[in-house]
Amino acid sequence: MARYCPICGKPDSEKEFYKELCVDCAKERIASFPTVRVRVCAKCSEVIDKARKKKGIGFEEEVTRQLKLKASHPKYSEDFTSVEYDTHAGRFSQGILVLTDKQQCADCSRAGSQYFEAIIQLRGDVKRVERMERLLIRSIESRSFIPKIEELREGIDIYCGSRNEAIAALNTQSLGFLRTEKLAGEKNGRRLYRTTLLVRL
Repeated sequence: MARYCPICGKPDSEKEFYKELCVDCAKERIASFPTVRVRVCAKCSEVIDKARKKKGIGFEEEVTRQLKLKASHPKYSEDFTSVEYDTHAGRFSQGILVLTDKQQCADCSRAGSQYFEAIIQLRGDVKRVERMERLLIRSIESRSFIPKIEELREGIDIYCGSRNEAIAALNTQSLGFLRTEKLAGEKNGRRLYRTTLLVRL
């Protein structure tokens, strides 16, 4: 039995249907998407915000967030020029415009200038120090950056771009540490300190 679109009256023999509506009428009732602009670090390819801080989400997740399609099970074309998603009229495919703005995130910018906020000093048994070095580097680099590593006679110094991430990495490994602060200068009338975290293994 033929179906007829309740809006324009055309039968399903002439037009493809999305549920009860023909495709043309269904399209007219689905709002077009705004242009999506995604900031991406030119060096590490991470999605960043206006302050150039990493958002911790992927490119596709950011596009979905801006289009407000999280609950619509979107599936994007390989070049992100169209998206297929669930609508009130059924599964639907629609063109989108995604613009990528490449900048350098704050972490990569600081890494290039050898900026650091903390030093983790690993001291003790050589094998334990080397093993812990690998674990800490992996943990810190997943959230921040390491501009420099120094191998010394007494152990290893890991320079960390973020004080908070350095401490978080030590806490993740349940490592006790001795913390000291050293004045490194001033910025906008505010004192800047560098933190040394001594770990004895």
